[in-house]
Amino acid sequence: MTELVSDNSSGPSKYVCYRLSRVMRKIYRFYESNLSPFGITPSQFYVLIVVWENDGLKFKDLAKRLEMDGSTLTSILDRMERQDLVERRDDPEDRRSLLVFLKEKARENILEITNLAEKMDQQIKGRFSNEDYAIFENVLERLFQD
Repeated sequence: MTELVSDNSSGPSKYVCYRLSRVMRKIYRFYESNLSPFGITPSQFYVLIVVWENDGLKFKDLAKRLEMDGSTLTSILDRMERQDLVERRDDPEDRRSLLVFLKEKARENILEITNLAEKMDQQIKGRFSNEDYAIFENVLERLFQD
């Protein structure tokens, strides 16, 4: 039987899932606090970016691109429609499908929001050497693919 190597962690901190969750919550709060002046959450930011790049995207394709289930995306879009950021329209080519479009209010702020997101990413990347960050991205990608 192989011997387990102790990493001096105890309780939930010894589990990768817990540690990743802790880091994710910290980064999410960082983005949330910086995006709050625009009245959007990180999840809404992800939607805005994808729709900005593909205005009129089908709902099902948006869900697929965001790797989000339909009910979660519907809730996010409901809030975004109430904020006048996006609108859903019937697809003229497929009655069962909806298309998602950015509204003027989102278009007015999208460049400022994306610039802010770039600055936040740079702040996070700045905590690592280029080599360490490349390793970090590689690890994230490998964890995602499994």
